[in-house]
Amino acid sequence: MRRITIALWCFSGAIAFSSCGSGEGNTEAGTENGTATVAGTDSTITDQNKELLAFAAQNAMLQVQLGQMAAKQGATDNVKAYGQQLVDWYNTKQKEVQDLSQQYGVTLPQQLESEQTEYLEEIRTAEANKFDEKYWESVIDAQKDAIEKFEDNLNDVEAADATAFTLWARNSEKELRAQMEQALAYQLELKNNEGGITESL
Repeated sequence: MRRITIALWCFSGAIAFSSCGSGEGNTEAGTENGTATVAGTDSTITDQNKELLAFAAQNAMLQVQLGQMAAKQGATDNVKAYGQQLVDWYNTKQKEVQDLSQQYGVTLPQQLESEQTEYLEEIRTAEANKFDEKYWESVIDAQKDAIEKFEDNLNDVEAADATAFTLWARNSEKELRAQMEQALAYQLELKNNEGGITESL
């Protein structure tokens, strides 16, 4: 498993959660430790924040393609449904990242890196009976790495910080954790089912 590659392609997401809107001059109500917060109208962010936005943009492109692949090639309903959910969710994320990049003047990558393209091809050409197993392993590893990336970005952020970028980053990290829990549950279900088949044989 090439973690250096898959770390580039998953940064957030639980499908059922609401997304954080953005746009210069917009305000957004939220709750932080029981206290209402409002998204700031800031127009500057750190270089680290800019890197996270670039990561998010490229990751979204990759996740849409990976989700489409899972929906088409998955052997189980869980993989097919989860893949389609990722497609829908990351399409929404692409719009969020584009809005934030305009607000903060960040230039986003427009295509995947060669390593990401190669990794997609590796998943696409996996043996049919191994596709689901490989998919869950890849998704979960990538989600773990992405959570660490968001944590690093938010480590020095004050609890009262409620800029558009910070609210988006916090929401994305929470969504990713929920998404990973769902993937872990599906992976366990697949392993249990395979174990039952092996025992019956």
